[in-house]
Amino acid sequence: MSKESRSIARPYTEMQVLKKLDIPDFRHLTKDKVIEFATMVPRMNPEVAKKALEQFPNFASTSLDVMKEYRTILEKSMEQDQENAKICYDMYGRVMAALEKILEEDNLSFEEKTYILSEMKQVADEVSRKDLEKTNARMKVISIASGVAAAVVAILGTAIGVNLTSRQNDITDSEDYESKNT
Repeated sequence: MSKESRSIARPYTEMQVLKKLDIPDFRHLTKDKVIEFATMVPRMNPEVAKKALEQFPNFASTSLDVMKEYRTILEKSMEQDQENAKICYDMYGRVMAALEKILEEDNLSFEEKTYILSEMKQVADEVSRKDLEKTNARMKVISIASGVAAAVVAILGTAIGVNLTSRQNDITDSEDYESKNT
C-alpha cells in the first residue's frame, strides 16, 4: 500500500487541520478559510469537525456569505463572457454578410465562388468552435460552483448530524437515568 493511499484513508486530526488552515485554533477560522475547511470535512475525524463547529458557531452564515460573494463573481464573469461572445458573433456576422454580398456578384468564376463558400464554412466552423468553448467554460464554472456548494452542504450536514446524534444520546441517557431512579 502506498504512503498516499494510507494518508487518504486516515481522517485528519485537529492538529493536521489547523496546520493545513495555518491557524492556531478554530476560533481563528476566517471567511477566507471557510471553503478550504469545508472541503476538508469529509476527511476529518468527526470529533474534530464537531469541535471546530463549536468554536465557529456562525459557520452557516459565513458560508452563505462566501457563496453569495462567489455567485457575484460568477455572474460578473458570465456577463463579461456574454459581452465578449456578442462582439465575436457580431464580427463573424459581418464577415459572413460581406462574403454573401460578394457571392451574389454575377461575374465570379466557379473557383472564386468555391473559395468564398470555403471561407464562409471556415467562419461557420469558428462560430461552432466558439460555442463549444463557451459551453465548456460554463460547465467548468458550474462544476466548480457545485463542488463548493456541495462542500458547504456536506459540512452543514455533518454538523447537523453530529448535533442530532449528541441530542439523541442526551435523550437516551436521561431516559435511562429516569428509568433507573423510578
